[in-house]
Amino acid sequence: MPLKIRSHGASSVMQYDERYTPYIEMTGLLPFIQLVSRPTPNLNAAAVTALIDRWRPETHSFHLRTGEITVTLQDVSMITALLIKGKPLCMSTDSEGWRQQMEALIGMSPQEPEVEHGGKKYRVPVGAPFTWIAANFAHCPEDVDDEVIQRYGRVDMWYVISRTIFADGTGKNAPWMWLKALTVFDNKFSWGSAALAYLYRQLDDACRRSTKDGGVGGCMLLLSVWSWEHLPVGPPKPQSGIPGMTTATLYGFLHGLTSGTWYRRWQAK
Repeated sequence: MPLKIRSHGASSVMQYDERYTPYIEMTGLLPFIQLVSRPTPNLNAAAVTALIDRWRPETHSFHLRTGEITVTLQDVSMITALLIKGKPLCMSTDSEGWRQQMEALIGMSPQEPEVEHGGKKYRVPVGAPFTWIAANFAHCPEDVDDEVIQRYGRVDMWYVISRTIFADGTGKNAPWMWLKALTVFDNKFSWGSAALAYLYRQLDDACRRSTKDGGVGGCMLLLSVWSWEHLPVGPPKPQSGIPGMTTATLYGFLHGLTSGTWYRRWQAK
């Protein structure tokens, strides 16, 4: 049975506001968010599963009959336009006081779980459900100050990267630590390095079928486009008039044009 793909595109529920743009640009995430905010191609769960079955955690590569191959930092950069230079994204996973920190950063946090019969609480992840984020931050009010705009922009980035780059095996929640990483906008993190490391870890778990619900997280858009460009198995029909990563498109990519990424060639119309 194919694995359940938990990575998504940016949801239309969260309405993008141009007032966010200066702050998103400071983080280096703007080209990526512009890419995933457009219609995304359908992902082939069966093809992704077949590829993951050939993943080897000890080498972090796919073992094929012709040899080994893997996703590299260069692939990440050329497919997603994520930064691969900058500070390493090293975040503490300590969850103590996370609700108070979240409230200080964005003004609110999800309600604590109700007590079940017998005094036990529901076990909830350290973060917020996507439904809660959409219900509270889908639209930034008009005539608000920069502090409020920054808050909504920060949540928008958190929502998008948690659904695309750092999707977990459940596909339902945005982990707190990724919001924490957006505390300061101009940290100049190497988001591409973090995306690749996270994808490797998710592939390690998926190839062992260690997730309870049979899901696979990580940036499946990255993995799928990479496989379509490198392997002649199950790719959709590319858009006409948009070549692969030739010298011309590489020039556009290096000059900040998102149309120069491999991803652009496979986007849904």
